[in-house]
Amino acid sequence: MSILKKQKLFIYDHVNSRELSESYLSEPKNTGQFFILLELAKEKTDYQNIIDQITSELSLYFENSQNDDPESLLEEILQLLNQLLPTLAPQKNRLWFQKINLVVGILHSNSVYLAGIGNIDAWLLNHNQFTQILDKTTDINPAKIFTDITSGSLDSGDVLVISTNALFDYVSKEKIRLLTQKYSPQAAVDQLYKLLETVPDFVSFNSLFIKNPSSNEIDLKNPIADEELAPKIAPSIAPNATQAPRQDAGLKNVTKAQTPNKKAHAPKTKLVFDKRGLQNIKLVRQVLWLWSLITTFFGIVAQICQTIFAYLKKTYLFLFSHKFRRQSEDTILANTKQTIHKKTTWFSNLTWRKKILIVALLIVVLIFLQGLVFLTQKKAVVKQENTYQQSIDSINTTLNEVEASLIYKDEKRAEELLLEVQTALANLQVQSNEQATEVTTVKEQAARLINKIRHINYVDNPMELFDLSTLAGSKQIVQKDGKFYLLDQNSLYLLQDSAPVKLTDFANGQTLADWPGQSKLILSNNEQYSIFNLDNKQFESFDFNKASGNTQVQDLNIYSNNLYALDSQNNKIFKYPESGTSFSNGVNWLTAEADLSQAYSFAIDGDAYLTFQNGEIKKLRKGKVEKFDYHVPHPVIGQKSIIKTFKESKLLYLIDPDNQRVIIFDKNGNIKDQYTSPKFDNLVDLAIDPAEKAIYLLNGNHLYLLAINE
Repeated sequence: MSILKKQKLFIYDHVNSRELSESYLSEPKNTGQFFILLELAKEKTDYQNIIDQITSELSLYFENSQNDDPESLLEEILQLLNQLLPTLAPQKNRLWFQKINLVVGILHSNSVYLAGIGNIDAWLLNHNQFTQILDKTTDINPAKIFTDITSGSLDSGDVLVISTNALFDYVSKEKIRLLTQKYSPQAAVDQLYKLLETVPDFVSFNSLFIKNPSSNEIDLKNPIADEELAPKIAPSIAPNATQAPRQDAGLKNVTKAQTPNKKAHAPKTKLVFDKRGLQNIKLVRQVLWLWSLITTFFGIVAQICQTIFAYLKKTYLFLFSHKFRRQSEDTILANTKQTIHKKTTWFSNLTWRKKILIVALLIVVLIFLQGLVFLTQKKAVVKQENTYQQSIDSINTTLNEVEASLIYKDEKRAEELLLEVQTALANLQVQSNEQATEVTTVKEQAARLINKIRHINYVDNPMELFDLSTLAGSKQIVQKDGKFYLLDQNSLYLLQDSAPVKLTDFANGQTLADWPGQSKLILSNNEQYSIFNLDNKQFESFDFNKASGNTQVQDLNIYSNNLYALDSQNNKIFKYPESGTSFSNGVNWLTAEADLSQAYSFAIDGDAYLTFQNGEIKKLRKGKVEKFDYHVPHPVIGQKSIIKTFKESKLLYLIDPDNQRVIIFDKNGNIKDQYTSPKFDNLVDLAIDPAEKAIYLLNGNHLYLLAINE
């Protein structure tokens, strides 16, 4: 049971009020009295049913609880609230309880236990001073809405006022202090009703006054006797009404504002402009929010400008004013000297015992710091060693996976794993010579495996067949019937007896192609295609016109006696069908759209294989791009790579000048071999031995022979 006196101040017009409000005070029982103060701004969503359910469930839980400890019981009620509030949320507003103002509590003996969220005040009047004991909470965690309980006992004469903000807007704290000290809660509330008579109907008041009674307080016999208060207290109840007061489901003795028996007058209202009411208008709220943002923005800009101006001014004066520099130096020196003087004077004035203690303390601190540094370093070393060991173990596990992939001939997966190993080794930090030796061993193992997977062969000194330093410009080479023919910018040559022999002049030579089955070569420059007869060493008439739009030749090939020309400038491949000893007019061979603007070289064996400036290889079949899932080498193929093959070959031969290598693929895209040499520093073109036993590499002014592995 509670020995405290309490009285509610509840003025609420449910029609005109701008808020939804509820006040509940239970009947006394052994556990005390349970109370609820709740307020929520009216919105489009009707929250009244939710408020009624909250009040009903909490009061019912209190009435039925067997817990005799009021603080423990309040914790159970708060736990129920934490679970209940999120589930009551409307479908479109899951965080509706962020705007609720709610206080729940229990009065027991002379003690009060309460908890709240939102903007509800709780003030303790003790020794003529008001102290706020309940923090306002606006940032609510949905996972745990109520977190703390405020509790304490009231001494004789102490007053606790729990109220929404409206009461303190219309009545000063000093007036409330005088009334609550002089009168009992019932009498004080009666006086407040009289003070609030002329307040507009849209303002609601929801307060609870709790007092530990004193011997000198005044307690009126009929606190609510003025008939003029009746409309203010319950404006919705008609005079001499016979209906029973509303009882919420599950509630017992819900205390509502009292209705006097006397005849009630009409509500006393007056025209009042309440500027706070404008905040309920959405447009006004948005304008005020925007204005606050603009004000904040320009305030920050002004502060930044002031700071920048101050620094610029100091910089300017420092650079150009000798007087300012001198003053700054003098100020710094003076402050430094003053600080040093204060410290030395302070230390000098100490007794010798204090001096010894300070010095000893400094030594102890230094020793402690040194020990701390040592322990930190030791922990760091242990951590680094553990990290290193974990990394080495992970690398060894990955190497075992590489071996397993090689057993199943999955070279792509093995290469991916080895690249991960190399990255891990590059990032591994070694702390000792033993670790460095171990890492070097693992790197060598990884390098051997990756070279094995990539089929890389190092050629220190490739065999040189011809020295071509006397020829001019870029060159193209063809092997035909065991002889080599070479085109530079000015002439066509036959390579024999270790020296080039000029066959004919051909200005601005660009491409050179063999005509299989014919003793002829196809040459091109910027203006024409030409057929050169190797038997009579003469050009034959080439009586045909280029296809419409075929203005540039990037590469030439002949397949099944048809001439194919790659025109990357016009994004086309043109086909010139055989016509007797020559070719007829060309047509576009592509039957589907394909981006060939970066194509550099191509080879035909029925399908067409093209290399691109970005290192990509594409396959065309019957004029359409077909998927070619080739093994992408590492590093990726560079620019100006040249590809060659022929009908009977099962391989693709490619030179990669940027990476000084030759790559041999099978026609499924698997890497058969790679060859690299420091002398492959200017790869220009290649020719293939018909028996595919060797490759002839044109490297700058040198023609090298490169044997092919079986």
